[in-house]
Amino acid sequence: MIKLIYIPVFLVFIPIVFSMIIFMIRSRFVTLLAFVAQLAITILAIMYFSEFRFNYMDTMFTFGGWNPEVGIGFLNDEISMAFVFLTVFIWWMVLIYTFFFNQQHRNFLFFIMFLEGVFLGLIQTNDLFNLFVFIELITVLVTILVAYEKAGNSIRAALYYLLINSTGTLLFLLGIILIYYTFGNINISIIKGMMSDPALSDNITVRLAFVFIFTSISVKSALFPVFTWLPRAHAVAKSGISALLSGLVVKGGLYVMIRVTLMFSPAGYDISSILLIVGLSTALVGVIFAMSQQDIKQILAYHTISQIGIIVVGLSFIYGKGFTGGTLHIVNHALFKILLFMSAGVIARIYGTKKVKNIRGVFKTMPLVSILMIVGMLSITGAPLFNGFISKSLIKYDLEGVSYWLLQLVNIGTATSFVKLSQIFFGPKVELTKKPYIKEVLPMTVLALACIAFGVLYKPLVELFLNVDISTVKNISLAYVIEYIIFLGIGYLIYTFFIKKFHHIVDRIRNVLISFETANILFLTYLCILIVFVVLLP
Repeated sequence: MIKLIYIPVFLVFIPIVFSMIIFMIRSRFVTLLAFVAQLAITILAIMYFSEFRFNYMDTMFTFGGWNPEVGIGFLNDEISMAFVFLTVFIWWMVLIYTFFFNQQHRNFLFFIMFLEGVFLGLIQTNDLFNLFVFIELITVLVTILVAYEKAGNSIRAALYYLLINSTGTLLFLLGIILIYYTFGNINISIIKGMMSDPALSDNITVRLAFVFIFTSISVKSALFPVFTWLPRAHAVAKSGISALLSGLVVKGGLYVMIRVTLMFSPAGYDISSILLIVGLSTALVGVIFAMSQQDIKQILAYHTISQIGIIVVGLSFIYGKGFTGGTLHIVNHALFKILLFMSAGVIARIYGTKKVKNIRGVFKTMPLVSILMIVGMLSITGAPLFNGFISKSLIKYDLEGVSYWLLQLVNIGTATSFVKLSQIFFGPKVELTKKPYIKEVLPMTVLALACIAFGVLYKPLVELFLNVDISTVKNISLAYVIEYIIFLGIGYLIYTFFIKKFHHIVDRIRNVLISFETANILFLTYLCILIVFVVLLP
């Protein structure tokens, strides 16, 4: 029993230690150690989950045996363990997709495996300062991975990402300082308990700390209007990195948002309204930009922003079904978005272009890849019997009035984008010299099956990992099918009679370039608005 308590630490250090071994030993076969490490943490995570699933309160681990009030601690619950399994699973998929034997690949695996260890630390830590440390490490590692190609555009995008996210991280640190000044503690569980005392929580200092931390998380999660780094990073990153960045790394910011939101919730701030407004704004802006794109990866990148907005809308219902839907949509989005990015990477590599208008006949040329990509497209557009439908339905359950119809508008915009993207499947077979690799198709197949499994077996899976009963949600009915067909029909009409006809307007939206200076102005404006509504007006 005592040894099992140490498993969270092993989950962090095994990938990090193995990454260093891979980096130091010069052998083409040393890269196989990445799979040894992955297998080890998979087994350990299953052992830990099997032992503590129904009693997570006994899983607190404090380094050095210190008092939790002053020591560094890890603590797992249903949400963090769901993220642990999601992380391990996604890293399996990315490792297989990007794996090959050569000396240069050692450097790539070093950063990938090191990032996995740091990410597993982020989702298990129970104190704010270590949360800050893990966020900072992730920022540095992702910067290196975005710039891995060492081309001019990739280095510029990496520096853009680094500077914007470093500014956000600085705000996170300032928020921690204000929290410690008020509560004399940085333990998340302890601070949450103290937040219910108005004498401590209802003051300008703590409200300002919330604004600083929330602004920082907004940058990490690519929320409107501080999302500008994400499309730039996707445009230049390797397909495997784009999949990892969109599918999981950005979700680290959302995970921190969940933890911080729950920590501040006893204070009585109107957090729900803030999350709802920011979420809907992000979803709408993301889908508008997505519909105007011609590059496959950019379409998917802006839909990452849009889907993050939908997730935040769900998280705004802190203790309702919408919150469960938002949490579940993090998992579902990771599955279908990584599948879509991997599919796009294969198509772009084989066709030699990422432009939608230059790609035709994919279905006849690569039928298996096409079917797998279509599964991802059905999932992201919310087709019944697929995973995206379940989580979106849970989110819509708590919405009403204008918010409900705005979310439906986002869903129509999503359908429009993928009606546009579906053009690549039509046309005659193209004779190509390149073919999909097995190492690419295998993880894509597993991800497609996972999208279907979470759409069909959603009840037992959600109960297993999140310990929540969603048996009231149905995954298929005639009304759902008709609604989905209507959305696709409206999407087709929008694409045919607006996007294609008024291409000059669409081009103008697509060519909007937000400079680093403008991004900083948006950042400061966002911060000031939050200060006004959270700190000054109450």
